[in-house]
Amino acid sequence: MFNCVRKDDIDYSPYEEGEWRLKLWLFFAYVVSFVSLAASVGLLIQDSLVKTGPSVWTGTAGVLQCVFVLISGLIYWTSHSE
Repeated sequence: MFNCVRKDDIDYSPYEEGEWRLKLWLFFAYVVSFVSLAASVGLLIQDSLVKTGPSVWTGTAGVLQCVFVLISGLIYWTSHSE
């Protein structure tokens, strides 16, 4: 979701209206990313508390997956050039 927006299209001036759709899309991308991270942490906690359910490794893998996807998307968005 981050990579749908070019960095050059964003106007960071607080006094001009700028491209509010791009900023809204980036905000939505951040919300989805961090909500998925919070949900995976919640599943990790749930897996660690319930002894009859799946192992803790399932929750750990979900947290690591969300973290790595978020970090790789942000690194690609900040470092790619067009």
